[in-house]
Amino acid sequence: MGAAVPSAAPPSEAVPSAEVREVELHELTAPIAKELDASSDRMIRELDSDSEAVREVLGSVHRYRGKRLRAANVLLVGRACEGPGIGRGLSAEHIKIAAIVELIHVATLVHDDVLDRAEVRRRTPTVNARHGNQAAVLLGDWIYARAFGISTKMESQTCSRVLADVTATICRGEIEQCRAKYNFDLTEEEYLRAIDAKTAELYAAACLLGAHYAGASDALAQAMERFGRKLGLAFQIVDDCLDLDGSEDVVGKSLGTDIAEGKITLPIIDLLRRVDSGGRRRLEAIFRDESDPRRVATLAREFDLAASLHLSYQTAERLRLEAVSELDALPASRARDCLRGAADYVLRRRW
Repeated sequence: MGAAVPSAAPPSEAVPSAEVREVELHELTAPIAKELDASSDRMIRELDSDSEAVREVLGSVHRYRGKRLRAANVLLVGRACEGPGIGRGLSAEHIKIAAIVELIHVATLVHDDVLDRAEVRRRTPTVNARHGNQAAVLLGDWIYARAFGISTKMESQTCSRVLADVTATICRGEIEQCRAKYNFDLTEEEYLRAIDAKTAELYAAACLLGAHYAGASDALAQAMERFGRKLGLAFQIVDDCLDLDGSEDVVGKSLGTDIAEGKITLPIIDLLRRVDSGGRRRLEAIFRDESDPRRVATLAREFDLAASLHLSYQTAERLRLEAVSELDALPASRARDCLRGAADYVLRRRW
């Protein structure tokens, strides 16, 4: 279980190829492969319209589907909650929930790319780069509506209630992050609260719903929610590190957008703690220098960014360990092993 903390700048040979990454994800989702494919099929059906204009804009979104970790969590938790005294396992409702969760995730990506002025996502032009911000914002709203359309047709309205709250929380987190741009006094606690809202909340809900719709006890469902929340926090910290030390060819999206948009992330918070007043002024100047297209490289050249990245990865590793400890509430199964593997993958990923 003990995955080594990645170095701040791993050698290129340590970065797995696309084929290796796909094989690893395939192995992690093997116990729920059929259900995951069914949820993807449902999602694709929802991403269709009789409007030619909407279909044209949707052409970019079909490539946004990536690792499907949130959908996989719904299904793996559902599969793991199976057995006497535990729960009844997966049902057709889980497939719908997995599709809804991924649709909400895709909608947030479309909106995020507008906020970050990103031009590339999954190695293809973003919706905003291809069709403009107005179309991208409206498309994200349309996808949210399609997601909640599925949930309203479910027998139990628990999914609708939970994910409505989650969506509001995600939007709140994004608003708070926008208001915190260029706030060089941002604390680690404030940062963690923001990423808890904008990222971890959806992971937590995916795992909670996976357990709830399997008939698990409230105590077990809450343990799975805590697993998802810690996993989501670790995921976002790694994502923020990759924005500073990742390879755009490997990550497959625009990098350096956090600095360009004035976002203060965990590595920068740590760096600010360790520099003197002159260093702080220089760091702030780099952030605000829109004439420098290589601000990340400038930052790494003038400051010990690698040390701050390493400490941030250590924080992500601590959260991973806390997440994995929640899985002890589940009986031994292949699905539980895959949930542990997914937590390892989140920390080691380079894309």
